[in-house]
Amino acid sequence: MAHPQPRAADVFVADFERRRGGRVLYGVRVLGAFVGSLFQGLVPLPAVHDVVVRRRDDGTEVARIPVENPDLPGDSLRFVQADLASHSPDEFVAEWSTRS
Repeated sequence: MAHPQPRAADVFVADFERRRGGRVLYGVRVLGAFVGSLFQGLVPLPAVHDVVVRRRDDGTEVARIPVENPDLPGDSLRFVQADLASHSPDEFVAEWSTRS
């Protein structure tokens, strides 16, 4: 009897992580987000975090997805988590390795 393939969510986990670039660049992004919020959307907000998918067993990064809308970062995370729940690990990696 064949064993069903696990869902990607059983193998990987997605969460927010700081964008790459070190402390100074992170500070500039946070300042930019603050200034953008002061101007109430007249200045585009910089993304401060990425959605990062890692292997549950060893923490290896599988995909890093830039948050497309810094106003609604949860939308990006929920979208990736829905894909983790509905795809096999191989399908998820094949789809997201071309996006990130």
